[in-house]
Amino acid sequence: MPSDSLALVRDAMLRWARRAGLVAEPGEERRLAAMRLQVLVGGALPQGDVADVALAAQWAAFICWVDDQIDRRGLGSVPGELEQFTAPLRQVLAPGEGTSGVAAAHAVVLSRLWERTAAGMSAPWRARFTTDYLDFLDACEQEVALRRSGARLPLTAYLALRRRTITLLPMLDVLEHAGHAEFVEDPRVDAQLRDLRWAVADVVGWANDLASAVDDKAAGQDNLVAVLARQDGCTTDEARTRVTAMIEERRAGFTTAAADLRTGPLLSADRQEDLRRYVDLVERFMTSTLHWLTVTGRFHLHPETMHHPPSTSRGPAPASAGRPADELN
Repeated sequence: MPSDSLALVRDAMLRWARRAGLVAEPGEERRLAAMRLQVLVGGALPQGDVADVALAAQWAAFICWVDDQIDRRGLGSVPGELEQFTAPLRQVLAPGEGTSGVAAAHAVVLSRLWERTAAGMSAPWRARFTTDYLDFLDACEQEVALRRSGARLPLTAYLALRRRTITLLPMLDVLEHAGHAEFVEDPRVDAQLRDLRWAVADVVGWANDLASAVDDKAAGQDNLVAVLARQDGCTTDEARTRVTAMIEERRAGFTTAAADLRTGPLLSADRQEDLRRYVDLVERFMTSTLHWLTVTGRFHLHPETMHHPPSTSRGPAPASAGRPADELN
């Protein structure tokens, strides 16, 4: 996406964050700007309309804000505290509840994002997003309870939980809206698409752990690097090398699965084109996220992460600016 379009997305996101109350001080706004979330969503949606990309960036900002409340500000250190925080978020997505009665400020932010995004989307999409986001909240509560108890998970259990706490699947659902490439509901490809989505969640979660290892250690939180070092009795650098190898192996499996879905005559011609468009979106999101992790100011990056990130295979294509800034929310 052109740099001037990315600047429009960034500025719209910052204005929205101020109005929504996600940033209340200059330092918070500077940190949000330094996250460069416009790079993340712009890479995933290189031909997107600026207004659609800006909405996706606002979702990314909200997701990062929720993550910060839990991981960086210690929300949940007291039993029941996190559940009190997540209950209004659950209310927003509860069937038949609507959003008019939502009072908690952070839930109001979610309700407004939800209303703008769900409009025009299919019932299966709304059900899938709700399932994915509620599962993320469940996983966060499980993770915080483990942290409070001092329990340390073995590798297999850690990987299963990390796949759910990364918020990858809800964000991918949002990108379906912004990228006009909805998940293809068909029993002939359901299992393959589920595995494809899980593969991206794994790659991004593990790469995020590489990027956030310094911050996680300072906060006393577990991390894939720490789990491997503990399990294998190796140094941190050796564990980092193994995580990088795990990411590359998982990406190789993704590439093979994506190629099979794109080229195989699995569906009718029009549905096969929908499938190809969705698979392309998923792959762009993975590639964009891996690039973003090397340039974002969200973490105190390890030098190896900054200079030797997991490789990326495709760059974004240029796109038009789309709607003018005064039409952005």
